[in-house]
Amino acid sequence: MIERENSGEERRQEERVAKDLFVRFTRLEDILTDVPYRDGQLLDISGGGLCFLAEEVLPLGSQLVMVLEFPGWQAAADGKWIATKVEEDVGVLRAVGMVSWVAVSRSKPDRYETGVSFSGMVTA
Repeated sequence: MIERENSGEERRQEERVAKDLFVRFTRLEDILTDVPYRDGQLLDISGGGLCFLAEEVLPLGSQLVMVLEFPGWQAAADGKWIATKVEEDVGVLRAVGMVSWVAVSRSKPDRYETGVSFSGMVTA
C-alpha cells in the first residue's frame, strides 16, 4: 500500500521490486463477459501490491483480476515460489486487487501509472 502525504513523500509498507514484465488485467465485473484482458507494463511489485502503466484511466476502487508471468520461476505445490533461472519455466500469478491511485506517467504522458493493492489470489 502506498501512503501519500502533502509533502510528496511516499511511505511504503512493503518493499517494492522493479520488474520489466507485463500484466494482463480485466475488471472483476467483466470477468464473465466477452471483454478481453488488457495489457499493462509492470513498473514494480511487492507483497502488498503493484504499479503498472495502463492506456486508460481506471476508476479508483475498481476491482481488477490480474495475470502475471515470471520467467525463470515455478510455483511449488506448497504455494512457495522457486527460482529456477530457466527461461522456459514460467510461474503464473493470478491476483485480485483494488485500484488505489492513478497518475499521468511522467515518462510516458499518454499512459497512466496505476497503483493496485492486492486483496486476494486466484487459484484456478
